Amino acid sequence: MSFYVAGTGSALPEKVVSNDDLAQFLDTSDEWIVTRTGIRRRHILTHERLEDLAIASAKEALADAGIGGEEVDLVLCATMRGDTVTPATACAVAGAIGSAAPAFDINAACVGVLYCMEIADSFIVAGKAKTVLVVSCEAMSKLVDWTDRSTCVLFGDGAGAMVLRAGEGRLAGELSTRPDLHAIRMPNIEGNSPYNMIGQEKLALTMDGGEVYKFAVNAMGRNIEEACAQAGLTPADIDWYLPHQANVRIITASLKKFKIDKDKVLLNIDECGNMSATSVMVLLDQYAKKGTFHCGDKLLLVAFGGGLTSGAVIIEWKKNQ
Repeated sequence: MSFYVAGTGSALPEKVVSNDDLAQFLDTSDEWIVTRTGIRRRHILTHERLEDLAIASAKEALADAGIGGEEVDLVLCATMRGDTVTPATACAVAGAIGSAAPAFDINAACVGVLYCMEIADSFIVAGKAKTVLVVSCEAMSKLVDWTDRSTCVLFGDGAGAMVLRAGEGRLAGELSTRPDLHAIRMPNIEGNSPYNMIGQEKLALTMDGGEVYKFAVNAMGRNIEEACAQAGLTPADIDWYLPHQANVRIITASLKKFKIDKDKVLLNIDECGNMSATSVMVLLDQYAKKGTFHCGDKLLLVAFGGGLTSGAVIIEWKKNQ
């Protein structure tokens, strides 16, 4: 007994920023960004709070699953930056849905949702939960340097959620970390302690693009192979691939060796950019709402992120179980 996906939801900021909009204040162009990343637009927070999006996506997922917040036994939130350091964003979500269940945040960068899914699996298998709400929310626009065209053009904001219930739907899960503190880095605020002798690093996300590219392609390919082997499947047996939406070139390169039909690879990077942990969650919800998935379809979610973390989870679509 593990879990199946009973419901999904997502919420994006109202403000849409195009590549042409960025070209108004950056030395860049729509062609430069699209050819290198596949990104055309992204949603950016303006008047909204991140927890508002997280709560909206959670409520939508609960409604989709046909359950109330009081039925949730655990609330997990994948995020690199909530509106507050404490309380956790998961606590804000729990309060909004009327749940008194344990609630906490997970920071595994862009792989956070997959880490949450595996934690949910452990709670359900151990008999400590029957229904788990997994939420992701990222405010990437508040982490980047908007004068640095190598990073700020890549990211967008958003939130997503899924309800996981005890059942037969998880086929495999593979998580890993290759510890690296520099390839992708976002410093924290040092504060104003008179005793602090550590200087404040620049408060903006930085990336070593070449190193991240090599890691991502190798890690996602390896995790796909390992998850498929764990499930007793081959990559060809997977009906739908939902990769982290970081860069079209990375996605193409990581899947090339498996000769996967491109129609099996789901994308929304052109409209949403890289939303870190939220990417695969919003992708799942958007295609679920389109009716893309059918009972029995095998979905493989795969991602990489700062840390350097990576992982893949295979589920069988049994939403109406």
